[in-house]
Amino acid sequence: MKKEKLKTIALVIAIIIIWSLIIYIFILKYLKTDDDYAKLGLDIKAYDIKYYTILEDDIFEKYKVYKISNRSIEKLKKQLENSKLWSKNKYYEYVMDEFYDLKEGDETISIDRHDIYYYENGYAIFDVKNAKLYYLESNPYKQHKDYNEILGVKTNNYEAREIYSVRGGLQNDGTDYYTYQFTKEQGKEIINTLEKSPKWNKNRLEDNKLDDFEHNKEVLSIENGYYHYEKVCRASDENQKHNFTDEEATGWEIGVYDIDKNILYYYWTSY
Repeated sequence: MKKEKLKTIALVIAIIIIWSLIIYIFILKYLKTDDDYAKLGLDIKAYDIKYYTILEDDIFEKYKVYKISNRSIEKLKKQLENSKLWSKNKYYEYVMDEFYDLKEGDETISIDRHDIYYYENGYAIFDVKNAKLYYLESNPYKQHKDYNEILGVKTNNYEAREIYSVRGGLQNDGTDYYTYQFTKEQGKEIINTLEKSPKWNKNRLEDNKLDDFEHNKEVLSIENGYYHYEKVCRASDENQKHNFTDEEATGWEIGVYDIDKNILYYYWTSY
């Protein structure tokens, strides 16, 4: 008799817990006011948002696309320009793959990158051209290692940096793609270094090599620059990394330094 009472009590408690969870989830999903845009350091009001679409919303991921009203876009654009939390320093390419939009019929489309601002914490993108705010919360992104030197040029001090890095597989093949903006004073030191380097010269590389900088087509129109091109061999043997034939090469690296704008472009790929 005592055991039956205990079973009944346990069953009642279990039912109460289950219903409490159902009510809690209902409140979170249907009654909670949407205010994720308020976390992004911009003065966005409810009337600034024309509509929004929830693409993912569960315990693992939250993803929403907000359409900003036309009358608010200029105001928010000024905020983006002056904000220390937003910039045009691009995310990793594999982070960008997490952001997408939908057409009618649930067709997935890539985001237009014509005029994009990126939130410093890596989970929001503001598309000024199309007046859309993309908000994503999921697993924390890996922070990129900041190289002390690339091709003999110190890169630990810079004004801005763009990063595209796509690596994978057992041998960590893929592509690293960096753009560094330096001050004029830093530029003088870099130019002095490149003048003395046997790896760099002022002979412009062919367009088919510079085309690798697909996200920075301005490289093609540089008037005064230093250039570097070298094949690479991804190997566990240190000697082979520096002594290999063209047939043994697994990829290449390209360096371009814009003398007038003090920008270093670097591209490395292995396949």
